[in-house]
Amino acid sequence: QLSSGSPSPRRARPSQLRRAAPTMGLADVAERPARAGMALAYVGFASAIATFPGDFSNPADTQMIMDAINDPSSLNPVFFFVFNSLGLLPAVNAALLLPGAKAQRPLPAAPFVASAFFAGFGGLGPYLILREPRPEPVARSDLGFFPRYVSESRLYGLGLLAGAIGLYATLAGAAPTDYAGYQDLFASSKLVSVSTVDFCILSLFAFEPIKEDMSRRGWWSDSQSSSDAPSSAEVARLAAFCLPVVGPASYVALRPALEEE
Repeated sequence: QLSSGSPSPRRARPSQLRRAAPTMGLADVAERPARAGMALAYVGFASAIATFPGDFSNPADTQMIMDAINDPSSLNPVFFFVFNSLGLLPAVNAALLLPGAKAQRPLPAAPFVASAFFAGFGGLGPYLILREPRPEPVARSDLGFFPRYVSESRLYGLGLLAGAIGLYATLAGAAPTDYAGYQDLFASSKLVSVSTVDFCILSLFAFEPIKEDMSRRGWWSDSQSSSDAPSSAEVARLAAFCLPVVGPASYVALRPALEEE
């Protein structure tokens, strides 16, 4: 539970000696269940896209998006939630991943984090799968411009949380007929079916970068810099932050700030 009475996070200073993160390879991915699951999801998703209902160049999909731009209320509210979540989740992932992005191997962070805004898991997946673990504390002064001044700001996190709450408010207003309409769209539109599966995969594996960032800030004990096992309270906190969309956004809004030096 998060409250003013909670004990302060256990954090080592970023200036303290830290062990270098191991370089990730395919063998390392296979030994990490979450990374292996991501890899299987990526291969399966890429292989199955062609079998999803609908066509890539369906004029009805294009018209649906154009109508939504002119009148957002014209979009099915369930798909409105899914589609707009795919715009919010990349911003959340940027806040989670960029603090550990410096000198990443074997892939640089920025191109893949940016590509998630238009390609979702298809763009971000390779980086999520192969990136080096970076659970150790990092100083805010060591970050690049965007994470240091934008995604680390409290206002950024609160904006994400407000957006997530707004999306859930839209979903809460959906009627049973809207869910039936969404099922029809999923069965006929490749845009809807691909977007839905993309959303589910990103939500399913959100726990991995959240847990790493929690370690970086002293909210998770099971890391390279700590021999302690995570407490039941830490596990419960991680689980709460994994509620799709609003959970990761809440984490970014509430997480402890990095030390400046």
